[in-house]
Amino acid sequence: MQHSETLPVTNTTSETSRALFRRGFVSLMPLWAGAIPVGIAYAVAARGAGLSFFQTELMSLTVFSAAAQLSAVALLASGSPVIVVMLTALSLNLQAFLLGLTAARSDRAPRLRRLLTAYFLTDGAFAVAVTGGRIRLPVLLGAGVSMFASWNAGTLIGASAGAILPDLAPIGVDFVAPLTFLAVLVPLVRSRPALLAVLVAALTALALKQTVPDLTVLGAGLTGSVAGAWASSRGDRQPATSTARDGAAS
Repeated sequence: MQHSETLPVTNTTSETSRALFRRGFVSLMPLWAGAIPVGIAYAVAARGAGLSFFQTELMSLTVFSAAAQLSAVALLASGSPVIVVMLTALSLNLQAFLLGLTAARSDRAPRLRRLLTAYFLTDGAFAVAVTGGRIRLPVLLGAGVSMFASWNAGTLIGASAGAILPDLAPIGVDFVAPLTFLAVLVPLVRSRPALLAVLVAALTALALKQTVPDLTVLGAGLTGSVAGAWASSRGDRQPATSTARDGAAS
């Protein structure tokens, strides 16, 4: 009797986990419209920077971060040392560590499931998982797998195009990475702290480009983050557009 009573509980739990995984996967699918084109842009830029088809694909399978991969491609194209590329990629993904800590506290799942979810963790997947209130790891995992599939589909398309046209320099692929970053950045500048972070990072990048080129991305990212955090700590969260209006009025 005890064994027969246990089976329905196990089946229900399994079905619930599958349903939550499916919900997370489907909920993130609207973001494919942005992930696939950026994945294509990354792969085209990577091929133009000299990475092979295998290296381009391997980076998307293992690093799985638009910011880190685009930065790595730009740094590799400029001849920066590998250690600088690695430090830059790590600094750009520190938020994933914080998101992982939050998710782990919300759902006390087995360690193997937490590790698997951490591999597929992105800020987009986290946003999808947190919309329902308490974070459920199956939802987070489903959303992460969904983003992983779309990102690598875009990479495959872009890398295949690069394999067909190996000499991509004449068509200006060196501009793909910075233009993609701008397309992602501009919609995010909605407050004064965000605007300050962008301005400080830009000025730092210009200064480092003339003095220590290898540290341009890393230094700009750190100084911009500090400036934005300082502005946020002061409670200045007014829209960035109001800054422009105030300046015009004066």
